[in-house]
Amino acid sequence: DVTGFGGAAGGGKTALAVGLAVTEHRTVGIFRQNGTELRGIYDEVARVLGTRDGLAEHKGVWTFQRFDGQDCQIEFGSFPSPGDVEKYRGRPHDLLVFDEAQSMRELDVRFLMGWLRTTGDRPDQRCRALFTFNPPTTVEGRWLVAYFAPWLDKKHPNPAKPGELRWFAQLGGLETEVDSGTPFEHNGEKIIPQSRTFVPSRLDDNPYLKDTGY
Repeated sequence: DVTGFGGAAGGGKTALAVGLAVTEHRTVGIFRQNGTELRGIYDEVARVLGTRDGLAEHKGVWTFQRFDGQDCQIEFGSFPSPGDVEKYRGRPHDLLVFDEAQSMRELDVRFLMGWLRTTGDRPDQRCRALFTFNPPTTVEGRWLVAYFAPWLDKKHPNPAKPGELRWFAQLGGLETEVDSGTPFEHNGEKIIPQSRTFVPSRLDDNPYLKDTGY
């Protein structure tokens, strides 16, 4: 349900985000902390699609047909100031991408995660979130180490291997790691755990950049 991907510059983070968006999903939200940073993502989508047809850049929306003929819409967004995420309230996405998540506020990201869902006419559509990031360099970004603690926190009592699935659930207002993804009841409420993993990436993992000499 949630994938963390990154760890170093040049590992193909944006390429992964765009690849998922244009091949696996129907209603996509791609977010950066600041809107001026979205230009590189526009360029990557255009490189993959081979065209800029369907891009309404003034609206931050790109509408096109996937390679399998399915309709797809990508919404590009940003939330530079506290409270900016409110403008995305009530707009579901079956893929949420938080690109360079180490620059984002945890409360903003968790708010947007509340709208990770498909619409009624697409009940079988898979929903997931992708966090791409490099190691946090500010205190504000350190929440990602706790969020992906089994993979990133060297002091975690039960560390996870790259790509290993773990499951988490909200219990009594606290995010808690649980044994599996099997739904269960807690204080009379049905709880459906959410799977999470982290995959490290490096420049050497990105053949496109290696082949072009970067």
